[in-house]
Amino acid sequence: MSLQLSIQIGAVVFLAIIVIIVAARRRLGELNAASWLVIWGALILLTEHPQFAIAYSVGFADELLTHPMTVTPHARTHFFMAGIYAIIGLVLLCVIARTLLREGRRVGWYSLLFALILGAGSDIAIGALGTQWSQHGSPLYGLFGIKPIGFGWEFLYVYFVAWIAALVISYKPIFAKSVA
Repeated sequence: MSLQLSIQIGAVVFLAIIVIIVAARRRLGELNAASWLVIWGALILLTEHPQFAIAYSVGFADELLTHPMTVTPHARTHFFMAGIYAIIGLVLLCVIARTLLREGRRVGWYSLLFALILGAGSDIAIGALGTQWSQHGSPLYGLFGIKPIGFGWEFLYVYFVAWIAALVISYKPIFAKSVA
């Protein structure tokens, strides 16, 4: 099985789990389900950005690439620490989801919205730089007149779906409350 096919299968499986959580939101509780969707999206991101930063810094990715990167020891340290801090950020977002969002606090909802807009927006903007940066082959860039290159967008962009679903299903329970 090719790497591209395995990524596509993973995307279908992860999307199916999002559909199951959304379908079970009333049984789970809408805010609880939303918090699990945030965690699910964070797991998807964990397998991409922090994993690659750490893998490149310690040389694990070199044998997977046809053109290994030459990274200075100083840059390796920064790659590694960027991966570690990305993991810490994802853990903190999950803590926000399991506490503030699940408790129906608006600051939890806005924190997730901020993470989605800044994170997904940066992801999309960086890919729009064309051939200078990898876009994971997303057809989205065709809208900007940029030829999509690479593959893997199907899995990576599942976190967009998870976090948007979390925002949508938690909106009414959080914002329909009367202001006391």
